Amino acid sequence: MIVSALFTSVGINLGLCFLFFTLYSILRKQPKNVPVYAPRLFHERQSQQRDDFSLERLLPSPGWLKRAWQPSEDELLSDSGFDAVVFMRIFIFSLRVFTFAGIIGILVLLPINYLGNQLTADYDISHLPYKTLDSFSISNVNNGSNWSTTIFH
Repeated sequence: MIVSALFTSVGINLGLCFLFFTLYSILRKQPKNVPVYAPRLFHERQSQQRDDFSLERLLPSPGWLKRAWQPSEDELLSDSGFDAVVFMRIFIFSLRVFTFAGIIGILVLLPINYLGNQLTADYDISHLPYKTLDSFSISNVNNGSNWSTTIFH
């Protein structure tokens, strides 16, 4: 795989993510979708439904993202139940582990793997977009390399 193709894929996925967040933000405000996105609120406030047209309903707003991450475990337990609390704990733990692993991988492993010369001896950074991802893999590190003892000792 070519690095430029990887960046193209990342760009497309980020664009799709932005599109889906925007669609969710707009669709959750539509009165016809209230039973889908907020069934408990729909059941509690069934008589208070308004069907007036508002331009605000058609504009995406990121405020729901902030509110989704704010509730404490006690609020989550009372509103959504024990399953939601366990799911959020697993999700937050996974984010912490992958953040730590990503930092180590980017700051330590990628430079070690890239500077190896098992596959090629070309270190020109201007050719980076055209290199394959093999130059960042463990197969590029020389056999019997002293990099691990140099960095960790």
